[in-house]
Amino acid sequence: MRTETRKPPAWGAARSGTLLDREEWALTNAARTFDYLDYGKDSWSQDRHTAVKMAEASPGLAGQMLVHRKAREGVVDAVCHSFPQVIDLGCGLPTMRRAPHERGRVLWGSRSRTVYVDHDLAALAAARAWWEHPARVRGGNVHVLDLDLRYPGGLTAALSEHLDLSVPVGVISTLTLDHLQDSEVAGLVGALASRLAPGSGWGITHLSGMVGAADIYTGQAQEQGADTRLVAREPDGLRKVFETAGWRWHVSPPNDPGRGEPPIAALTILTGTTRPC
Repeated sequence: MRTETRKPPAWGAARSGTLLDREEWALTNAARTFDYLDYGKDSWSQDRHTAVKMAEASPGLAGQMLVHRKAREGVVDAVCHSFPQVIDLGCGLPTMRRAPHERGRVLWGSRSRTVYVDHDLAALAAARAWWEHPARVRGGNVHVLDLDLRYPGGLTAALSEHLDLSVPVGVISTLTLDHLQDSEVAGLVGALASRLAPGSGWGITHLSGMVGAADIYTGQAQEQGADTRLVAREPDGLRKVFETAGWRWHVSPPNDPGRGEPPIAALTILTGTTRPC
């Protein structure tokens, strides 16, 4: 009797390789690590190991993540209520909480358009399965793009294919800019300022400080050869980057006395007065 040899399924085949082909299953993964820190269910053992070491290095991390959950919901709601077109940069793994496109469909109906952006294979596969396909079946306007935020030129070109950038749009980045170097954040912020219409908004959350946790995560990633990092920042430094590019910064502080320094949470508006040429 002839026995067929079946190839493993190409799960997560967002680019030329798959999770299995590229052996990324063995690496600490940013989306899964932060899913664990956010009390999610999709982490693996190596991610939990890294998360525990991060929390040991920065004892305030657990408290910041608790406060961040409320801060993120506030930022996302504010953006979705203000703009029918929304870009979620670094969307990460889907959760049971309402997604931006679901908020948009309720608030704006057929005018709602949502673009999710990530570069992580696990996040892309999950977002396409949970969000993109079901939304299209129901007539929604949802797209999931495989783009690296370190190269914003490709991002702005792709966004114009799915959104009307001649009118203001909303941008969301929750625990996303934490993974970019200072020069990469400046490049991304400046590129979007030069391409989006004045009046566009950007809702941001970012861990505040947490130098020990950042060093642990980055060191673990470098040891494994993974192309990811965590960068510790303070609010004033991040605010300056946005204001230099023409975004007016409004702090939306998550108020939770007794838990130490809260995460950074802000809503910004693109003024158009100091946009790069």
